[in-house]
Amino acid sequence: MAGYLRIQAEGSNGLCVLRVSGEVDVVTAEEVAERADQALQEVPGPVMVDLSGLTFIDACGARALAAMIDTLPAGRLTAVRSCAPHVRLVFDLLDLSLNYLPADYLSAENWTAPRFGTRELTSRVQEALLHASVAKDSASGVMALLADTSTRLASTLEQTGLIREQGRRVLASARAAREQAIRSRQETGT
Repeated sequence: MAGYLRIQAEGSNGLCVLRVSGEVDVVTAEEVAERADQALQEVPGPVMVDLSGLTFIDACGARALAAMIDTLPAGRLTAVRSCAPHVRLVFDLLDLSLNYLPADYLSAENWTAPRFGTRELTSRVQEALLHASVAKDSASGVMALLADTSTRLASTLEQTGLIREQGRRVLASARAAREQAIRSRQETGT
């Protein structure tokens, strides 16, 4: 079933980007956690789960993916990005969380003054990059939806214009046929 599911990790700006692509379904669900563990052992840092390559997911696959995300080690801050609408729909229907950074993550209660050690500063920068990446992907998703909506609206307007023009032609043809019938009756005297 290796052709159905691909999970790979790569380092990017201090983050571990875990790419899940292919199909996560009843056939591949059991492999998700094991493959993710193997891939994550090779790349350190906070984990960004990239679902942009996911072509299909069913209920069993969504549960396995959510469980894998929820059980990542505590020290590896996790977020999800590039989740296609068809994938998000399955998660929403099952009421499963995709583990985006919580809204209050950077609130005053959770924030602590930065320490001046290199390791801590690096960790804060990585967390900020992760948060910025999530925000960028969310904005990209909204822009894609707006572009799709705009395209559909333009198509609908064009179709409406074509239907209206076709209606005018039919109406003109019906009027011409009616006038022709009236003239024919007048000429024949009926």
